[in-house]
Amino acid sequence: MSPFAPKGDRSLRVIVAEMVAERSPGDLLTYEDLGKSLDLDPDERRDQIRQAVSAARPIVLTDQKRALIPVRGQGYRVAWASEFAGIAQEHRRKADRQIGKALDIVKNVNEKELSPEELKRHRAVAMVITNLHTRMTSAESRLQQLEEAVFGSPRPVIQGEVERDELT
Repeated sequence: MSPFAPKGDRSLRVIVAEMVAERSPGDLLTYEDLGKSLDLDPDERRDQIRQAVSAARPIVLTDQKRALIPVRGQGYRVAWASEFAGIAQEHRRKADRQIGKALDIVKNVNEKELSPEELKRHRAVAMVITNLHTRMTSAESRLQQLEEAVFGSPRPVIQGEVERDELT
């Protein structure tokens, strides 16, 4: 059963989104609650519950302005608005790693094994990825310099938390 498969007249992702709409930040959606609503055994079909939650995330984010944070072995917690910046930073950090991996791949191809057309395409892709990596690195450096100018020396960052006195 896919996360889009209907349970009655509603898809599993819509059911999850509706469950989130009924919750407040900080509330926990347990695997048991999700399983009951989705008519899935949380112990036997946890993978399908995860798929349904994953499919519901874009709906929850855009329509309800909510995000879900996995809680190991329990389910998902509805994120507080103050955690969104940390969640975004985590996605950016993962993207940085992926760009680094892409850069390693394009730098380490055996060009002798490529046809002229493949080589041309490969070099074009390599140029785009290299430029993207350079721009991201440069932007991070400028951001760090600005933060140091405004806040002083680098401070430790706790993912998902914002210092309240700086917001007022």
